[in-house]
Amino acid sequence: MTTQSKGTNEYFELTMDRRGIATLTFNTPGSKANVFSRAALLEFSGRLDALSKDGGIKALFIESGKEDIFIAGADIHEIQAADDKEAISAFVQQGQDIFTKLESLPFPTIAMIDGACLGGGLEMSLACSFRVATSHPHTRIGLPEVNLGILPGFGGTQRLTPLVGYAKAMELIIGAKRLKGEKALKLGVVDACVPSGYLGFKKEEFIEEILAGTLEKKLCCARKGIAWYEKLAPVRTVIGRVAEKKVRAKTHGHYPAPLAVIKVMEESFGKPLKDGLAIEREAVTGLALTPISKNLIKLFLISEQLKKETFSTAQAEEIRHSAVVGTGAMGSGIAWALNNQDIDVRLKDINNDSIGRAIANIRKIYEGIRKRRRLDEREIALKMDKITFSTEYEGFGDTDFLLEAVVEDLNVKQQVYKEFEAVLQPAAIIASNTSSLAISDLAAKLDHPHRFIGMHFFNPVHRMPLVEIIAGEKTDERTIATVVKLAKRMGKTPIKVKESEGFLVNRILMPYLSEAVTMFEEGADIQTIDAALLSFGMPMGPFALVDTVGVDIGEKVSAILHRAYGERMPVSEIMAQMVEKGWLGKKSGVGFYNHKKKHPEINRGIAGLQKGEAKLDEQAILDRALLTMINEAARCLEEGVVDNAGYLDMAMVMGTGFPAFRGGLLRYADELGIDAVVTRLGLLKTTCGSRFAPCDLLLSMDRGHETFYGGSS
Repeated sequence: MTTQSKGTNEYFELTMDRRGIATLTFNTPGSKANVFSRAALLEFSGRLDALSKDGGIKALFIESGKEDIFIAGADIHEIQAADDKEAISAFVQQGQDIFTKLESLPFPTIAMIDGACLGGGLEMSLACSFRVATSHPHTRIGLPEVNLGILPGFGGTQRLTPLVGYAKAMELIIGAKRLKGEKALKLGVVDACVPSGYLGFKKEEFIEEILAGTLEKKLCCARKGIAWYEKLAPVRTVIGRVAEKKVRAKTHGHYPAPLAVIKVMEESFGKPLKDGLAIEREAVTGLALTPISKNLIKLFLISEQLKKETFSTAQAEEIRHSAVVGTGAMGSGIAWALNNQDIDVRLKDINNDSIGRAIANIRKIYEGIRKRRRLDEREIALKMDKITFSTEYEGFGDTDFLLEAVVEDLNVKQQVYKEFEAVLQPAAIIASNTSSLAISDLAAKLDHPHRFIGMHFFNPVHRMPLVEIIAGEKTDERTIATVVKLAKRMGKTPIKVKESEGFLVNRILMPYLSEAVTMFEEGADIQTIDAALLSFGMPMGPFALVDTVGVDIGEKVSAILHRAYGERMPVSEIMAQMVEKGWLGKKSGVGFYNHKKKHPEINRGIAGLQKGEAKLDEQAILDRALLTMINEAARCLEEGVVDNAGYLDMAMVMGTGFPAFRGGLLRYADELGIDAVVTRLGLLKTTCGSRFAPCDLLLSMDRGHETFYGGSS
């Protein structure tokens, strides 16, 4: 017999069987996820107090009433809203105290993890005696707090180390690693891993061993814990130094949270839990008040909002059979992204050599994943079996979705669509990966333009998370909804943008790249310009980026945008000259840099293209490169190219690597002050030309003392 207890409580339901086995089910009302808000923590604490006084309880199992979610973490809104040290410290201490109370219960506690178990969810689980996870793909276990500019604050830095060791705990926390159930078991984060359908059987097995008094000895003996050499202070010092070197190389010191993790773990090692928690609490309290953490949290909340977006009023269809036409770097990357989600993919190109290179590229991406031990050879083989190919037009009758990634030429693309319309089923969606051509123009000769759409991926596809979704004049709502759903299934973040030349990201990025080239033409040094933007936080300098994308591609896009937007997007004469010389960037071995050596050096011949001897300081470089982007971004908002400033900022972070710690391009503009942006653009207009004239939206915002994210400046 099982008894239930809910009463006036909202978040947790308690059941008890006659053997003395209690089950506490976390089920946040009106939400798809469980998070530890202040209210949920208070109720959890009350439940623990009552359970601790019940002498009949033999064990407590903690479960989730949600599908695909165990506990997603602490309520990030609580941290975002807190604006003083005392409020944040009180919230963190509340969580620490409650989880310590859980750890101190006089009977075994078991977290039954099925679904996402992240942040505070894992910290709660670490305070339990044992943990069971499922092997289902929806189960992900980790401490991702550094991605929010903070560190685990409910005991994560203290309780993970005894289970997995000092070095591995530091690696997992700094890397914000999200583990599958099997990997978590292998490392010692959990004590058992079973398929979802067997979770109930595993629970009964645990109950039998708890009642027999054999479970603790059996599981604790299997744990790895801290290695003997990690107990030596010199060894831990070396581990910390190596970790710090890696962090600084990756972040250039812009993100303090990973460095704080190292310091907390070094200072707290070997100390009593109470002292370690105090060190952890002080560190997370200080980090949570920094602008970097506030910016990262705001971006996280925007990303959560985008996960819910459909950008359509229609019901999305399921894509089962896909095709990719054009098998270059982009086509093969998109084919991999489809295939990785177990969607059948049929490749089409003009010859088998091209198709062979595409299959080799797909296999290479999988090989990288295999080396990271996320897929094994058998799993890869099963996926690769879902890829077929042809140089003709047979075998496409079942295709639900066709993605075109051929050369950026209107006539060539239209010919591809005409030929495929004859063999595709009437409901099949045709999408183009064009980066610059108008969607309505591409669809102009189609019999079914309502099923045509732009789906612009970024290179390399397997790493870049953004996809721009562009509807043409006749694209219907079903098509929009379906490709948005498909993009999410492929692990991407789709953002719908209005049809316009360059769409959103390239339209904002191109003036930045062009201005860098103009500064070089005037006499500024390539390495000085790249270094200034790297120091600002960009992932690479503008010249390194042009070389990576391709000088020829940059020159072509520059010409397209110049035709559309006139003098504020000047044609790059230097890039045209470089194309004539065959200096195309990395793919030719020479661009602005010479890439034929181990470490790229400045192309010695490039200086001959300069026309001046201007010398610019770092601030002048930053102003010219960044303010031109802000100006164009404001125009995009003004024209309704994207729905809001948050989505624009997320697109720039995901599509260009704009530094996340600055919160995005427009949040950076707010930080500068709109009045300062307008004033500095006005000065640049006078000294450098009319392309810097502030747009109407910026002028209006300046007059009204407005900001992009609301409130007064």
